[in-house]
Amino acid sequence: MSLMLGLLVSFALFTACGSDDDDGGSSNPIVGTWWIEKSGQYTEMTFNANKTCTWWNYKTDRTTLLRSDKGTYEINGNTLAIWWESEKKYWDEDGPWTTTFTIKGNQMITTEGNGNTWTKK
Repeated sequence: MSLMLGLLVSFALFTACGSDDDDGGSSNPIVGTWWIEKSGQYTEMTFNANKTCTWWNYKTDRTTLLRSDKGTYEINGNTLAIWWESEKKYWDEDGPWTTTFTIKGNQMITTEGNGNTWTKK
């Protein structure tokens, strides 16, 4: 697929959007900012109540930005689908990036790659 999918799978990319972590009264437990540090990289992703999301991928120094993207997401049961803006040209052919997930407290476990555990800020 594309480089974005490879990065998402390899480095478990989820990241932050904006400074407001309030879910605006949403009952959607994914809404908020999540982070993970893995394979020498730190990644944050924010899911907003309006179904937009943004991620930033940094070196572990958390100041050297490697890559970022924004998109929209949908949840169907425990399946998360994200349409990344940088992947727009692949949407018709490949569809969105998807993973299954579970949330327990402030931890989100995703199944892409070998599985990843994200922590909510």
